[in-house]
Amino acid sequence: MEKRSSTKKTIKNSDLPGTLFIVATPIGNTGDWTERAKKTLSQVDVVAAEDTRLLKRELAKVKLSPKKVVTHHNHNEEISTKGLIENLLSGQDVALASDAGTPLISDPGYRLVAAAREKNIKIVPVPGASSLTAAISTSSLGGKTFFFGGFLSTQSESRKRELRRSRRSAENIIFFEAPHRLREMFLEAEEIMGAGTLTLVCRELTKAYEEIIQAPLSEVRQYFQVNEPRGEFVVIFKGAPLEQLDAVETEKEVVKLLNYGRSASDVLEELQPVTELTRKQLYDIILKFKKTV
Repeated sequence: MEKRSSTKKTIKNSDLPGTLFIVATPIGNTGDWTERAKKTLSQVDVVAAEDTRLLKRELAKVKLSPKKVVTHHNHNEEISTKGLIENLLSGQDVALASDAGTPLISDPGYRLVAAAREKNIKIVPVPGASSLTAAISTSSLGGKTFFFGGFLSTQSESRKRELRRSRRSAENIIFFEAPHRLREMFLEAEEIMGAGTLTLVCRELTKAYEEIIQAPLSEVRQYFQVNEPRGEFVVIFKGAPLEQLDAVETEKEVVKLLNYGRSASDVLEELQPVTELTRKQLYDIILKFKKTV
């Protein structure tokens, strides 16, 4: 009599695409791993990460060993995306994991998600830690809206333009910043946003040397003049969103900004998002008043 095994094997239908999981990982504290994230990374066929060494090191701390880990970063994103889509179309499940935090928040992954969506591949978020939401949760700056600008430009003039454009965007203006640029950025921000602007600075969130400071911008700047900036930073400025400016209000803002020494192009870029005037109408007003300032 033939003896049949009671073990059933699951055979994946290669005619169906796999699932793309977007997996959040801890931003510094291993206690923030979710059970779902650990289960997903241990079961998928391929895990894609910006820095495989960092991810493997973090996975080892919680005794996880994925089947396959591949690199997916800004320099190979186009080629990597093509390969991962092929994996998915062949029926394999793929997880995109950030080195720390939630993928696509100032991390590579946009191309992969866009390509998966084009191919009607199922995309499943596996939420968890994020320095962005962690910072917001510690803020008492108030308001319902926020603007997230990611990392500011490494060039001073470009950084100033980004700060000017963003300050009227929402009630909370949020950026990531590198420690070696923090002091210079605060000097520029104080010039553009004002010394009294309430500012929240989160350093090394969830890590051993976590530090959270909220104070007027001038005090924050002075603090980091004395204390060496180290680690990863999330900075939130109190914004000043305005209703759409009418023609009269726009003229007043143009004169004020020109008197501050702003260039015509800077005034144009800063006021365009908050005025009801067309770009040409705004530019004509700027040229008109520039002659008198």
